[in-house]
Amino acid sequence: MLPLVFSLVLSLAPAPPAPSACALYRAILPSAPEPRGGEPRCADALQEACDAGRRLACDGLARVLEAGTAGRPDPERALTLFVRACAAGVADACDGAAGLRAERGDREGARASLEEGCAMGSARACARLAAETSPGRADRLAERACDLGAAEGCLALARDAPRERRTELLWRACRLGADAACTATALPAVEARCAGGDRESCLEAGQVLQEGRVLPADGARAAERYGRACELGLAAGCVRLGVLHRFGAGVPHDEARARALFERACAEGDDEGCRLRDDPVLLDE
Repeated sequence: MLPLVFSLVLSLAPAPPAPSACALYRAILPSAPEPRGGEPRCADALQEACDAGRRLACDGLARVLEAGTAGRPDPERALTLFVRACAAGVADACDGAAGLRAERGDREGARASLEEGCAMGSARACARLAAETSPGRADRLAERACDLGAAEGCLALARDAPRERRTELLWRACRLGADAACTATALPAVEARCAGGDRESCLEAGQVLQEGRVLPADGARAAERYGRACELGLAAGCVRLGVLHRFGAGVPHDEARARALFERACAEGDDEGCRLRDDPVLLDE
């Protein structure tokens, strides 16, 4: 089960910012004057630094070439540089090599790169490796990924952990930048606000409980929170509860009830409620 969970939480991870050759050059060689000529010239300077033995320059240039932020993307050259940096001990470069090898269909090579990166301490490599291995080993890799600072590892472990352990793991993932974990840890407070009559909090709690991205999905509780939002006059709560009834997700299948909820939302000016009332096939993906 854990490899499947890892695949889900990896898809939630925010995309890293596009690498800047000049920013990388300044970070790797802070005392050197920045080359004139913008990103292309900084990329050339990174190549020179890489050739001079600066392994982080090799990794940085590989990321620039992969993203194409200093010219056209060059995945072949990027892979060569990732492999070079990985061999020099840059753990995250092994993860970069794995990604490009996987894109080329080289699953065996990608796995070997992930194994190497994880062994050297790449949190991301351990997290990705956990998504592709047997459940028993996936647990150990998830622990390592979490300990190394990968929010994905903490999130994957949290889903099936006992309550106290889950709370600890979610807080760790939140501190590591996982917004979904922050939302999950705040759920008790959000539900308390819902109970106090805050309809937006009811909707937010319902979404967290329905989606099951971090916490196990709980359709029945989600339906209760959506129902509360609807009762408090929030049309979106009526729509979401109607969808649950239409598909029998956490509540009994009841098309008549679903249509009544869509009609109520539509009467309150909610366009989605009108659309779902009139055409039950067109649902948001």
